[in-house]
Amino acid sequence: MTLGIDTATEVGAVGLVEGSSIVGELSFAARLAQAERLIPAIERLMGLHGREPGELELIAVVSGPGSFTGLRIGLATAKGLAQALKVPLVGVPTLASYAARVGFWPGRTLVVLHDRRNLVWWGEFHQGRMEGEERLWEVERLLEEEDRLKGALCLGSGAARYREELSARGAIIAPAELNRPSGARVALLGLERYSQTRKDELFTLEPRYLQRPLAEVSLESSQAKAKADPERKPDER
Repeated sequence: MTLGIDTATEVGAVGLVEGSSIVGELSFAARLAQAERLIPAIERLMGLHGREPGELELIAVVSGPGSFTGLRIGLATAKGLAQALKVPLVGVPTLASYAARVGFWPGRTLVVLHDRRNLVWWGEFHQGRMEGEERLWEVERLLEEEDRLKGALCLGSGAARYREELSARGAIIAPAELNRPSGARVALLGLERYSQTRKDELFTLEPRYLQRPLAEVSLESSQAKAKADPERKPDER
């Protein structure tokens, strides 16, 4: 049995899977209380389904990108459980855990997660496979990518937050339940990864914050706009 943990955003999630079958999952609001709510959520999930910690064979945890505090809490908890139970641990990229839920979609998929500072983490996928790299942009810069957005399926907290703006550019917004994290999906991806690598990441897994100072991101955005329209005056940027 595999336990999945996601504390990368303001909504936390835990899930249990047995083989390829989902046993159950729970989500919880955790903007200010990840540390206080994560362990009780795991205990409640296992209790609801009559499972014991000793039945766990693997722990999968979202490794980022995500919030600084949330990722640290999730990884610390996952590592502590894995060490105590003597089971392997694997990390799962945040954006991939969302994209895997819509792997059936035949076209372009954009996973968009919002940050607290008008920034979004986003990545482009095709049938669950990432194309290119994860990016941290000001949302206005992403909204300028109209050719990329048109006809793309957008999901994640950023897709929900900027639903109107993305829809106006031709994007298709996923249903609400797909815009929240899934602990069960994290568990399934973690199990798939471990089955392929047989690599325990207990002592090597580190959080990937993909976070930079806002001034640096703003400068990059301004430079990108200037490159796209070199005739614009400095005060217009």
